[in-house]
Amino acid sequence: MSVAKFVAANGREAMRKVREAMGPDAVVLSNRTIDGGGVEIVAMRDTDLGAVNASAPMFVPPEPPPSQVIATAPAAFAPIAVDGRSDKPEDSGLVDLRGELASMRTMLERQFAGLSNGAAGIPGTPGVAAGDPLRESLFEWLVNAGFSGQLSRTLLSRLPVGTDRPAAMSWIRQEIAKKVPVLANEDALFAQGGVLALIGPTGVGKTTTTAKLAARFVLRHGADRLALLTTDRFRIGAHEQLRIYGDILGVPVHAVKDAADLRFALSAMKDKHLVIIDTVGMSQRDRSLSDQIAMLAGVQAPMQRVLLLNGAAHGDTLNEVVHAYRHDVAGGAGGIDGCIISKLDEATHLGSVLDVVIRHRLPVFYASTGQRVPEHLELAQADTLVERAFMTPRRGSLFNDADVARRQAGSAEPAAQRQAERTGADDMLRSLTDSANAVGVCVEELNGATYGFDIARQLWQQRSAGGVALRQMAQQVRLTMCRDASRACDRYVLAIAQNVARPVQGRRAPQLMQQTLWLADRDGMPLASTVVPVGRTRQSMSEAEADAEAETVRSTLAAARIVVNLNTSLPSGNTLARWHQLGERWVAGTRKTTRVIADGLANKLDTIADTLTFHAVGDTTWRDRGAVHWLGQCIVRIPEGQVRTAARGRANAAEAGTEACLVVSRMVDCETGDTLAVEYVLCDVALAEDAAHVARWMQWTIAAEEQFRTLRHAIEHFAQEGDAAENQGASMVSVQLGLTTLRLQHTPTATAPAFLSRLAGRASARVNAPVPGTVLNEGMGRLLALLDVLENYPGRGTALAPAVDSTPEAAMQAMTAMPQLAAAGE
Repeated sequence: MSVAKFVAANGREAMRKVREAMGPDAVVLSNRTIDGGGVEIVAMRDTDLGAVNASAPMFVPPEPPPSQVIATAPAAFAPIAVDGRSDKPEDSGLVDLRGELASMRTMLERQFAGLSNGAAGIPGTPGVAAGDPLRESLFEWLVNAGFSGQLSRTLLSRLPVGTDRPAAMSWIRQEIAKKVPVLANEDALFAQGGVLALIGPTGVGKTTTTAKLAARFVLRHGADRLALLTTDRFRIGAHEQLRIYGDILGVPVHAVKDAADLRFALSAMKDKHLVIIDTVGMSQRDRSLSDQIAMLAGVQAPMQRVLLLNGAAHGDTLNEVVHAYRHDVAGGAGGIDGCIISKLDEATHLGSVLDVVIRHRLPVFYASTGQRVPEHLELAQADTLVERAFMTPRRGSLFNDADVARRQAGSAEPAAQRQAERTGADDMLRSLTDSANAVGVCVEELNGATYGFDIARQLWQQRSAGGVALRQMAQQVRLTMCRDASRACDRYVLAIAQNVARPVQGRRAPQLMQQTLWLADRDGMPLASTVVPVGRTRQSMSEAEADAEAETVRSTLAAARIVVNLNTSLPSGNTLARWHQLGERWVAGTRKTTRVIADGLANKLDTIADTLTFHAVGDTTWRDRGAVHWLGQCIVRIPEGQVRTAARGRANAAEAGTEACLVVSRMVDCETGDTLAVEYVLCDVALAEDAAHVARWMQWTIAAEEQFRTLRHAIEHFAQEGDAAENQGASMVSVQLGLTTLRLQHTPTATAPAFLSRLAGRASARVNAPVPGTVLNEGMGRLLALLDVLENYPGRGTALAPAVDSTPEAAMQAMTAMPQLAAAGE
């Protein structure tokens, strides 16, 4: 067995030696302070832990008296407390911090095992080991989401050894999603045809779901191939409600009262591909339920029985419903082909219905999330349902599993005594470790080569530095910018400019500013941004420095790639001439009524487009519709002054003005062949060979409007009061953090956007919803403040920007909110 002892000056250095010798998954057996102030750690390889666990008997520690527990608590923290004597953090400081916290948690879990309620374990509950706070907390997490204790214990018994909390939560989600059977293809459901009967208890939403299914079928196959039937003769207005839906869809609706009526109606509808039956709602305990099932069993046509399950119902109720409709009262005539989960918008414990679906191996066809027809009926997706089960907001459950109730109540202790013995150490330790893990994962993702977070973080740490340091920082930014442009651009670097009015302190009128965003020509990734004042006669020192910096950025990027200026409208002739003199290219959007000269004649662009030959350049999506992109182009001339005067006033009018390339894009619907949109673009003649790229670049100018708003918010959010040097440093930091946000929106990582939104307190209820740039900016400020506190950087004592609210107190407040992030899945 590979057990070794490691001695170092502090806990961090000792943990580093453990990882180097035994790997990152090594198991810490003991940790103590030795004479002279050092730390001694005894550890073993994780591969040997399995052999020890297999042969070791289960040990239940005795219940220590409260005084003894409280006395030993500080000693557990003492060996590896982070104090002012710790070495200066290096680039791997965050990784060391996470490892140290993980080892702290491992040791304290053993010492505080007796403090948690139910530490002695629950007899007969395999998978939730006594004294294992991780599995105990995961068990409560699963039960609070609505899953049964049996399924929860089964999952936890198969949890891989050595898994931390975030990885365990992700593993549990994946395992549950694998067990939820779903409908793979909607066409398979409709293609079979015959009869589709919706069954279920009263009030579960069968009539509304019938209308939703009918609408989805009509959209795919037309109204002439569908018919609707209802057997509901008890509920007032049931037939009228379905008939109204049928009139809207153009589908016939009939009511039947018994088995004879049903056979007669179906025989009269033999020409229909599909007949959907809305059955009368019956309780699972109603004696008439067997008559209804027998009536459906007498149908000669192919039939699919679909059971509607109320996502807001209790798990025991749902289990009884499935039993009744499948076995208890159905007998040999029973059977369920699948189910539809309704009322997801009302569910507080969605895990209950997923547990029943898994238990009975019942395929889920659809999920209903509201009353709107047909928008609120979604094709079931296992991972989405599982994610929704764990993300549903709840204020705590009053009706927990019996095992959980015993865990919360204890075995025989009075309530007052349990409250007195609860120190909260377990909760604090778990929150601290999960917080470090969540922050570490986010930082690791943002440190990727494409996001520029590393340079933004360096600027953040030196944002109050003097003029010499600022010049060095600016040079480093330009070098990084040149590297990014060389990696992300093929031939060109794109520039989009926008003028905005910004209020200036001490001035009555707002200052007009020009903000330029630089993009890569390959995929539109943001590379850089500059902000300079426009139209000023007197220039302050800071404005002159900003102007000079913008020119330097432009020269740096122009040296790496050819600059292409993207414009939403046609610039003036002088501007085009200046770009031509600088060796830059240009692209401008324009209207179809714009007049240019082609073949010596003045015509509108749409008239010229009718004479062009178009060719398909690829498939695309236009407003959620599949389309084919067709492209046509020709050489035209933009005249000086009025087009008609230029065309008729001189013999050489065709040679006057600026030569340009006209690019016309047509989006044609793949199914109908209808023209969805036509766009007209004028560009530099040198870009004629790149016409397809030109059309794609113009689409990016539409998204640039939102990107400019994100950058302006970053400048305002990270603003800092102070002298000119501090303002310049804050401006540089703001721009770089805004660019990191834009790159994260352009290429989202797996967890960073959701984590930053939760850190900002602005998490979205929608799964995988895009996070607004303003929310990411706020989360970025909170993240930097947390890193300042967690890593104890030397610059922590400097004055921080009040707009970011990144004081140590604010950062610690943000960190206290981290248990909510962990509960949400971080």
